[in-house]
Amino acid sequence: MDSFLQLLSKHRTSIMGFAIIWVMLFHLPPINSGYFPIDFFKTIGYGGVDIFLFLSGFGLYFSMSKPNCSLRQYYRSRLIRILPEFWIVICVVFLLKMNFSTRSFILFIGEASTLGYWVWGFPMELWYISCILFLYVIFPFYFKLFKKKGMQVSVAFIAGGGGLILIYALICILFFDKKNVGGIAILTYARIPIFFIGAVFGHWAKDGVIWKLTKKMKIIGLTTSAMATFALACFIKYIPTETLWVCSLYFIPFIFITPVLCFVLAICFDKLKNISKIFNHIGLISLELYMCHVYLYKSGLVKYISDYMNRYLSWFFVCLVSFIVAYALFILNKKIKRLF
Repeated sequence: MDSFLQLLSKHRTSIMGFAIIWVMLFHLPPINSGYFPIDFFKTIGYGGVDIFLFLSGFGLYFSMSKPNCSLRQYYRSRLIRILPEFWIVICVVFLLKMNFSTRSFILFIGEASTLGYWVWGFPMELWYISCILFLYVIFPFYFKLFKKKGMQVSVAFIAGGGGLILIYALICILFFDKKNVGGIAILTYARIPIFFIGAVFGHWAKDGVIWKLTKKMKIIGLTTSAMATFALACFIKYIPTETLWVCSLYFIPFIFITPVLCFVLAICFDKLKNISKIFNHIGLISLELYMCHVYLYKSGLVKYISDYMNRYLSWFFVCLVSFIVAYALFILNKKIKRLF
């Protein structure tokens, strides 16, 4: 395994910790610091999801490569990691809303089964769960094809994801006057390429592919990532939001930004050991943090508390509560997994 790939594998959890903090910042109410880099960093915090998916593809390749990994074991470990606490969270939220109408119950079933995301496309707070479960389901089929056919399978999946984005954009532009007719499912298929790019890096890391990170490659990678970041800033500043969604211009730049960003973070964490440990602890509960903070933010708790304290203190308080609840959920899920 090449040293830079070792770093990515070594600090994978810490990078996930960075990603969830970035997503949490993105979900906070809008701010205007007057300092463009800070505001831009918050505005594109949804890129933390691309990091998660890149690292998920990377990690799944390792999981499927284990000699004793059966299909049954694979699905069992993936589903037990996500579904118990996912169902706990949505059940608690459903009960707290105290809305037991027929429509509310149907929406609850749709969310619990994740079918609502694909069939109805209504705004679901935990859309990422539907997304990652879908990718978990199809990954073994990709892995089996990859072992038989090699890199052309990865190219086909990555290109297929990119083609899906292009086809969707053309349909919306040509037939629906640039309206996002696909709902929030766009959040998934716009990320298909980066997920399978992560799997390619997982292959290079796990199978010991000789891939030296030369100075020339570093320059190309950093330049490409910088250009993609600049393009994203221009898109957000000059292109209408609806067009950014329809054409996936919100997400396409992260195909080029994410791998480089992950390697930069891995290098930084390798040099900053104490900071790496902090982010590693956060990364361990990143899934729980995602589920908890989304509902706490959406509940209007930030706005309610801000009536009694400083806006920034209210944000800090909600983040603190998110960490406490997420850690409790993490411990609970560990006990549930022991039962299975």
